[in-house]
Amino acid sequence: MRPQAPHRAIFLQVHTSSAVMEFTKHIAYMRTLWTVLFSEYIPLNLLSRNGLWKSIAVPSRLYSVRTPTTPLAGARMGIKDIFRLEGTQTTLMSRPWIELYGADEQSADYTKKLIKLGAVIVGKTNMTSFASPEEPTDQWVDFHCPVNPRGDGYQSPSSSSTGAATSLAGYDWLDFSIAGDSAGSVRAPAPCNGLFSLRPSFGSTSMNGIPVNSPAFDTVGQFGRSLDDLHFIVSHTFENIHQGFSKFPTKILYPKEFYPLANAEQQALTDEFVKILEEFLGVKRTPFSFVKEWEKNPPQGAGSLPLLKYTEKSAFWSLCYDYYHGFDSFRDEYSAKFGKKPFVSSVVRFRWDVGKDVTSQEYATYMKQLEVFRSWFTENVMGPDSKTLSNAILIMTYGEPHPEYRDEAKPPAGTFPMVAEKFISPILHAPQLVLPFAQMPYLSKVSGRLEMRPIASTRIGAKGSDLMLIKLSTEAFKKAGWPTSIQTGRYMYPVADNARNAGSESGESLAAYEMRQKAVQELQREFEEKSGDFICNAM
Repeated sequence: MRPQAPHRAIFLQVHTSSAVMEFTKHIAYMRTLWTVLFSEYIPLNLLSRNGLWKSIAVPSRLYSVRTPTTPLAGARMGIKDIFRLEGTQTTLMSRPWIELYGADEQSADYTKKLIKLGAVIVGKTNMTSFASPEEPTDQWVDFHCPVNPRGDGYQSPSSSSTGAATSLAGYDWLDFSIAGDSAGSVRAPAPCNGLFSLRPSFGSTSMNGIPVNSPAFDTVGQFGRSLDDLHFIVSHTFENIHQGFSKFPTKILYPKEFYPLANAEQQALTDEFVKILEEFLGVKRTPFSFVKEWEKNPPQGAGSLPLLKYTEKSAFWSLCYDYYHGFDSFRDEYSAKFGKKPFVSSVVRFRWDVGKDVTSQEYATYMKQLEVFRSWFTENVMGPDSKTLSNAILIMTYGEPHPEYRDEAKPPAGTFPMVAEKFISPILHAPQLVLPFAQMPYLSKVSGRLEMRPIASTRIGAKGSDLMLIKLSTEAFKKAGWPTSIQTGRYMYPVADNARNAGSESGESLAAYEMRQKAVQELQREFEEKSGDFICNAM
């Protein structure tokens, strides 16, 4: 839903004519805000009537008119709590950080841009501490993890842009969620919460005023409930991407390092995802291997080393180096003021410990290795094109098909190779579009009934091809009769009796689906009598 005429109200006093009071039952917001004198934001200190939930002032859309200079006039937005906003306190979800620093004296460049274009920032969304890959519930220490509204309501919402995703998946009145991505912070929550998202081309907009994990990896990122909305916000707020193209690419790259998937049902759904793109473009997928392509045409700078050996530590270790040293001043200032080290979670501590042991010489080597890989890939596998912006489309998996319950203990933090779903697009400086397209049933141990888990896949293009990726996906989905917009709440799409369990209209083939659900539940009862276990991903 593209906002038409929202209102950026002066909330010195809240009246029903200017705002509706909503509640943050998904625990998505760290701070809810109101505006003073049209420019300054201050926290809204108001709870629901029962005192359990924060209130959010949702501005009316009656008073603002979109103009060429204010295309986002009144659009309601939540911003991740890494974006500085004048008059509010950036917390990074860390109690020591809150103890040390006060309210921001000026806003981040991107925040200023949103406001100048007419957007209304209704709050700052919760995230993992220091934008780390923490998972609920045991890894969240200083604050509690937001609630994923999909399925049984007890699935992990992923990280690190957790509240940005749960809020847009849960609240109809919210138009956009703005976040950031280093190594999956926008891409990982999108499949879990059933949302479209874009990690844009590196350098698409200024990161000034945002505490970054890595200047070599970080970008602003976007979530959307429709592909049209995503195209709209990206085209108006990212200045360093290409707007024009004359045709779509005619090559689909299908990496053997990631396919086939271990889960047969997810693989079958992914085949449908690739098939509609094949039919739209009139070409078949081209299977390829990162490793084999490197062997056939190795770059001179790699010294004849195999790809996996050459890049063994380049991505994760360089990221951790930046992550550790990016907070040097925080650790020093906190220790000087309080006489002790600041607390960080085990996940943050692990990455800091890795980064602390990387020397500046090793870091320079890792960055050179990434540059060699990026140049090699752009020249030999997928690169820019004057007419299509990208001479190929790379299909990439993202997200898990099985339930991930928030009350289950999580494994300790670990390292990642470079050829991993989280690192390919950041290293290539390329845009990656996450596209939820199906729902996979599972019998929930929480609700005791059949629930739906969002299933997504992604598409990567050459640097600068962001809008082409969105437009291509929109047209391919429409031709296949797949929905290009997502609803809030328990189901990402209306449940339908088809292979994707996803319809475009509420109630589509629902009766047939409910009959099938009853059959599976009967099968479950019989199975439990024999083994006492649950059937997951039945059907």
